[in-house]
Amino acid sequence: LLPIMVIITLYEFIIGFFFPHIARLKIGQFHIIFSFILTIIISFRVNVSYNRWWEGRTLWGAIVNNCRNITLRFDVYFDLKKHPEFLDLMQKFPAVVTANLRQNQLMLDELLFSLKTDKQALIAQPVVFLAHHIYAYIHKFRDGSIERMQQCALIESNIANLMDMIGGCERIAKTPVPPAFAFFVKQALLFYVLMFPFGWLDTFGLLIIPMMLMMIYVLLGLEILSEELEEPFLAWDNGLKLDTITQTIQANIEQIGQHN
Repeated sequence: LLPIMVIITLYEFIIGFFFPHIARLKIGQFHIIFSFILTIIISFRVNVSYNRWWEGRTLWGAIVNNCRNITLRFDVYFDLKKHPEFLDLMQKFPAVVTANLRQNQLMLDELLFSLKTDKQALIAQPVVFLAHHIYAYIHKFRDGSIERMQQCALIESNIANLMDMIGGCERIAKTPVPPAFAFFVKQALLFYVLMFPFGWLDTFGLLIIPMMLMMIYVLLGLEILSEELEEPFLAWDNGLKLDTITQTIQANIEQIGQHN
């Protein structure tokens, strides 16, 4: 924001100090009307971005719950301590989802290296690849008895729910806000800034400089915040704390595995 605010300060100073006759234009009423329109545009922009962020957080809340339920049911039915391979799969799963949403290929290769049959192969769908291993592991417990089939079916239902939530995350990640919309908002902000001294120089004089700086800080700050919120899975300051959520899931799974 700092370079933009410096440029705006110079612009407002030049207009206010060297061209005082523009005060006679008296377009303050037009500026008020445009301010109302800009408020609607900015509100819609922020709401769209926040809805994407909140939907992502809701989906990750469901991912946390389903990972816990899968591990808890597996521990009760089959004793997690006796199956360290399954424990490893479940602990890797949230980390793989995070790395996949962030397109972190190095982390994906590191997490999935031990599961690859061909160590050099590039896995096109890493989450599906890992989910397949989890499904296959559960399938081994089907021995034909009704009880075992019901137990496996319950765990598999949680896995299916988990994949639905991940599909929702991928939909958000792969469906960006149309760039034309973001560009339109920036154009509206630029027009608002450039027109401000023409509408209010006669009323506020050179006070338009600090006033404009404050408005630019708020309006551009909202635009930058919107850009971060609309990509909730990236490692922004205002993005979802996926690393923390992943560590929480892994800690929960580890705790379940240690339960007597």
